Amino acid sequence: MIKHFLKIFFTSVIFLTVVLSVTALGYIVFVDKDIVIGKIQTKETSKAINTSNIYESGTFDYNTAVGRLAKNSKRFNVLVVGLENTRTDTIILASYDTESKKADLISVPRDTYYPRSSDDPAELKKINAVYAQEGIESLTASVQKLLGIPVDKYVIIDYEAVVACVDKLGGVEVDVPFHMVYSDPYDKPPLHIDIPEGRQVLNGEQSLKFLRYRKGYSNQDLGRIEAQQQFIKSAARKALGFELPSLIKEAYSYIDTNLKLMDLIGLAGSVIGFSTDNINMNTLPGEEAPLEGLSFYLPDKEDIAEMVLNIYKTPENTTENN
Repeated sequence: MIKHFLKIFFTSVIFLTVVLSVTALGYIVFVDKDIVIGKIQTKETSKAINTSNIYESGTFDYNTAVGRLAKNSKRFNVLVVGLENTRTDTIILASYDTESKKADLISVPRDTYYPRSSDDPAELKKINAVYAQEGIESLTASVQKLLGIPVDKYVIIDYEAVVACVDKLGGVEVDVPFHMVYSDPYDKPPLHIDIPEGRQVLNGEQSLKFLRYRKGYSNQDLGRIEAQQQFIKSAARKALGFELPSLIKEAYSYIDTNLKLMDLIGLAGSVIGFSTDNINMNTLPGEEAPLEGLSFYLPDKEDIAEMVLNIYKTPENTTENN
């Protein structure tokens, strides 16, 4: 059973620095050219998924300002999610420009206001309710609509990957902003967090607790996102200097994705020369506000559009579209 308060920002690290690495491909068995990596089972849906081009989405309107830029770019987008029971407690859009070797991670707060029907109760108007109601393809389409960029690839990961991969790395160094103390005797198994303040190397179990911790941040969920983004960069720096084949072998057991082997082979070479200095962290523009008796994160459409345009604009891309 997937644990409560699941936090899987580490997926981004695995994906950008491991799954796409050339050396990691040595551990993949070429049984089927269309093999799908991973063991976690997601809901079946009749919705067709476009796999003909890893840079494009079959459901995206390219007749927009961003669409025209996206059409001429070699930017690969993938939705990264972690589950809290049947709800997506972690939602990240990972975007990687295979030409400039720059990555942008957009964290989408789980309380983001995303009503699908005015008749729905308030709790179903949060974006983290989409997966439980309609499945992963629907969530992928929702994030595509929310951000206004092409997305149809996804990665879902089991929380155990955090423990296994961090231990394989020999721990991850982070700066814990304050003494994290929390207990939930009703969690299964019971959860007990006690991580002292300060810079330190966390092992796998400690890292999972650090990522799951959600109390005490002055700016609540946004503070937690900032702490977890710090974890991503630190883990990525260490992963890039690690023996990647053994790490990827560990990670694959916990991943479910609609990415196929040929996709990974096509992307592998583009990661050579990638540096963690080229990771840009973003949080969905918006603000927290009470609404319909609950606390929501209200997205700012204009600021989202500006952020996405800035991500897609490059000197070459802009020139081609003038």
